[in-house]
Amino acid sequence: MTNKAEITSATWGVRSSFHSLVASAIVAVLSVARDGSRLRLPSNEGASLQSATTLCNLFSGRWVYDNASYPLYEEKQCAFTSDQVACEKFGRKDSEYRHWRWQPHGCDIPRFNATWLLERLRNKRLVYVGDSLNRGQWVSMICLVESSIPPNLKWISYRHNHSLIAFNAMEYNATIEFYWAPMLVESNSDHPYNHRLPERIVRVQAIEKHARVWSDADILVFNSYLWWLRPEMKVL
Repeated sequence: MTNKAEITSATWGVRSSFHSLVASAIVAVLSVARDGSRLRLPSNEGASLQSATTLCNLFSGRWVYDNASYPLYEEKQCAFTSDQVACEKFGRKDSEYRHWRWQPHGCDIPRFNATWLLERLRNKRLVYVGDSLNRGQWVSMICLVESSIPPNLKWISYRHNHSLIAFNAMEYNATIEFYWAPMLVESNSDHPYNHRLPERIVRVQAIEKHARVWSDADILVFNSYLWWLRPEMKVL
């Protein structure tokens, strides 16, 4: 066993490597976004997005309440909502949280357009890798786009012992996937269902087993921090 300080030291190299990978991905996405024509946007949306990415800081802003154009989807109307994130189904009465949107200072972001996003994902893989927080984001993304696809042209598939779940958009030859790897590297919590164990064991240098599943993805979204917060774990 080891203490929290030792865990922080042992895993810093792994975290810093992912930091550079994710930073590169963000820069690449924003670089493409600067060219509205390449995004196949209508001219007004292209100009707006170009302005958003070149003339202002998208990460400097505030949350504003918007009950006119939000929420972007209704939970009950999404056929792919899982019980883990089905707030309304299990009795949540407060629904005001669905009306908040991000407003950067000095510019506007075009309202989400599912068809536009699917065109950007044509012939591509978007893969969320991580824990249940990322799975929740994956479900939300599916619910944002699925209403724009005919019922016979979309389905869910499972691979790698159900660790990989893929939403398939046949018309676009695109997939939006979730891969369960809560530590990103190998651990004894890698089973998609049986992962709540009294002792956590992790191989901090071993990422190949998981990476081969998502190494050919076009867009990757990582999340793992919550699973590293235990005060003690065994590091191999």
